[in-house]
Formats: sequence, structure tokens, C-alpha cells
Amino acid sequence: MVAPVGNLQSPISNLQSPVSNLIFIMKIDIQKAARRDTPVLRQLYELYCHDFSEYTQSDVADNGMYTDDGFLKDAWSNRNWSAWLARVDDRLAGFAWVHFGSLFRPEDPQTRQLDAAGLLAGDHALIEEFFVMRKYRRRGVGAAVAQRLFERFNGVWEVSEMIENTPAQAFWRTVIDRYTGGGYIEVRLDTELWRGPVQVFRSPVKNSDSRNPAELRSA
Repeated sequence: MVAPVGNLQSPISNLQSPVSNLIFIMKIDIQKAARRDTPVLRQLYELYCHDFSEYTQSDVADNGMYTDDGFLKDAWSNRNWSAWLARVDDRLAGFAWVHFGSLFRPEDPQTRQLDAAGLLAGDHALIEEFFVMRKYRRRGVGAAVAQRLFERFNGVWEVSEMIENTPAQAFWRTVIDRYTGGGYIEVRLDTELWRGPVQVFRSPVKNSDSRNPAELRSA
């Protein structure tokens, strides 16, 4: 679940917004996180859970935390999962979790839509979690972070949102439409794996930093 927040040129450079030029005077980077970054990710995830609680209706535990001391304990050994830290001018600004796999099962009717669109074959990557701190929202940071993630995996991306989270749906539709030049499809799933809209597209990576899934896992 992700929180609110096609040409070969950078889609960010084409954003027609009074504040879009701000990203050109901000240094926006993503860095693959390691186990040692667990405390930082936990703090950021607490902020994320707070923002997201209006949709999940989650409550904090008696210690005032959403998470427990087992946070991400088993995640780091999963080769199909990775966490990324986003920074703006070297300051922490958010995070993303990427999972290699698909929400679509062979028996799902929507799977045929992906096949017809040429989006079934090959490795798939999911934006599992995505968070940008409020200070950096509506300044092009979220779109820039998403682009940098897309550019690191040359393959099919799936981005899903909760039905209730209409701001996230609007954000991702805009970002993906601009990134792909409209070359994506959106389907609605109602399965055990996911219930809500999913945008699916193939990353048009043509730059020297494009990586296959194995390279991204080990980066």
C-alpha cells in the first residue's frame, strides 16, 4: 500500500507546475538501505503509519508505537525485497519498499489484460510502501523519488493503492502517466492479494544506470 503524497526524456522535466522547477535546486537522491538502517526506517515508518491511519484506522500500542521491536527482522534476508531511503539535500525525506513479484495470479481475469498489453512476461516489481515527509510534498520530490526507483529496474512495475486512498491514486496516476507518456494500464483487483486499483507499466529505461532485477537486489 502506498501513502499519499512516455518519452525518453526525464518526465520530471516536463512537469507543468509553478513549483516543479524547485527540484532543480534540490538534490534528490535514493540510497538502498541496509540492516543497520532499521532504526531510521522504523522512525520514518511510524510517521507513515500516523499519516495512513485515517485509511487503516490503526491504533498505536500502549507504548505509543505502531511497530514493535521485531520491525523488519525477517525482511533483510528476503532477496526479493529491498528498502530505499530518500534524501533531499542530504536530509532524510522518506522511504520506499520494493518487492519483486506480482499481485496477479494466473487465474485472475485481469491477468489476461496484462498479457494482451505485453505486460505479463518478464520480472515484475511492486512499490510495496512509499512515503514522503509532509515538508517535501507538492514540491516534485515524490515524483522524482518514484522516477529514480523506476530507472533502477528495467522491467514491469506494479503500483497499487487502497480504494479509500484517493489522493494516492491521483498522485500515482499523474506520476506514471508522465513517466510513461500514457503507456500504462490500470486494472482493479479484488482478490486475496489485493483489493483496489493497480497501475502496471514497463519501465522505459534507456540510461546507463538501468539494472536487471539481480543487479538491483545486490546493489
